[in-house]
Amino acid sequence: MARRKRVIYSKASVFHDLGLKDADDLVLRADLMQRVCAIIESRGLTQAQAAGVMGMDQPRVSALMRGKINKFSTDRLFRALSDLGQNIEVRISPAHAKRGRMLLAA
Repeated sequence: MARRKRVIYSKASVFHDLGLKDADDLVLRADLMQRVCAIIESRGLTQAQAAGVMGMDQPRVSALMRGKINKFSTDRLFRALSDLGQNIEVRISPAHAKRGRMLLAA
């Protein structure tokens, strides 16, 4: 008889589920990386072309495209988006809980 696997659904991210203390920052960076990759792909840029636009070398763009999150700071991802012609706005507002959260909105 086959064993049934237990499935646990989460409302948070995998980073939060793992209990990482920098989970909010990791979620933000992952979202930013996803946006950068989506823009590169939508424009049909090669990694070398994207590297030229963003002021990186091709291996660094490869790391970005493969999701190597620890190689990129939030600031560097903001600059990459700006280099790709995107406006960046940072808004700070009071939280409704004890602790605020970081959120990327389109």
